[in-house]
Amino acid sequence: MDCHHNLPYTGFERIENNPVEKLFWGRTNIKFACSTLYYKIDSPIQHIIHHIKYRGQEELGVFMGELMGNKLHPIFKKNEIDFCLPMPLHYKKEYSRGYNQASLLCAGIKKTTLLNYYDTLITREINTSTQTKKSRIERWENVEDIFNISNQSEILDKNIVIIDDVITTGASTEACASVLLKYGAKSVGICGLAYTI
Repeated sequence: MDCHHNLPYTGFERIENNPVEKLFWGRTNIKFACSTLYYKIDSPIQHIIHHIKYRGQEELGVFMGELMGNKLHPIFKKNEIDFCLPMPLHYKKEYSRGYNQASLLCAGIKKTTLLNYYDTLITREINTSTQTKKSRIERWENVEDIFNISNQSEILDKNIVIIDDVITTGASTEACASVLLKYGAKSVGICGLAYTI
C-alpha cells in the first residue's frame, strides 16, 4: 500500500492543456490526452514497465491498467468514450513477446470502468525500428503510414481512446489517432500509463 500511495501520479486527467495534450497541439485533432504516472529513467515506474514488457509480468500490466481506470473513469465519462483501443504492436513483435502490453492495460481498465476494448481493429502494418534512441524528428518520420483499420464501420462516429504504455514524443499515438479520425471516428483521446519527463 505504501508503494501504491507513493507512485508519481500526474493528475493530468483533471488538468486541461496538460503537458501530454500539448504534445499534440497543431498536429492532429485530439479531444483530450493525459498520462497517469510520470516516467523517469531508473525509477520504479521504469522497472514496472520493463517487467511488464520484457519479463512476462502480464498480471502486473492488468493491475496497472486498473490503476489507470480508477483515475481515468471521470474523463472517459465526460467525453462519452465508446471503447478503448490498445496501441497496436506489429504482429512479429507481439508474437515474440507473447502479448501486447497496451492490451493488458486495457484489460485492467475494463475491470474498473467496464469499457470494452478491441485488439484487432487497428493493426500496425510496418514493423518500425525501436523508437527508444531516436530524436524527436526521427520518431515522427519513423511512424508515418504504418497503421491500418481492419473494420471501418466499427469506428464510424465513435468516441475512442487510445491506450499506450509510455508517451514520449507522441509520434506513434498521433499517427494512430490520425488514421482513426481519417476513417470516421467522431473523436479520439489518448491516455498513457506513463509520460516521460
